[in-house]
Amino acid sequence: MTEHEPLDRAPLRTLLMGVARLSRRAWSADLEPYGLSPHLARAMSVIAHAGGAGIRAAELAEALRVSPRSATEVVDALDERGLAQRAPDPTDRRAKVISLTAKGIDLHEQIAESRRNRDDALFDGLDDGERRRLADLLRKVLEHNETR
Repeated sequence: MTEHEPLDRAPLRTLLMGVARLSRRAWSADLEPYGLSPHLARAMSVIAHAGGAGIRAAELAEALRVSPRSATEVVDALDERGLAQRAPDPTDRRAKVISLTAKGIDLHEQIAESRRNRDDALFDGLDDGERRRLADLLRKVLEHNETR
């Protein structure tokens, strides 16, 4: 990982952070042509996975782990780019729901495809069984620590 820490002796944390850094750099590079930050792309993904009914700003803030004010700024940025829109919540006219526009859906799909290709390249050195084992182990670590 560094000149002082050969890979064969690096602690697990260092190895994991190294892979995360590689992934973040690649993700940022993939988003650059679209003029999006990873934060905006993540918000688009959350909104897309909320389905056609949309998502309230408070739910978006919770999913992104940001303040409601920050979520509003994210939605404003997506709205200014024509990628998301606000509409009255059909169950509560005082509230608004956020959904992706057709342009936003198309861009989200392009970005998702690019991410899948990049992930395939990142983990190209692992066979299918190794990828499954790695995914299982990382899920186990996450699940164990979510209960703390």
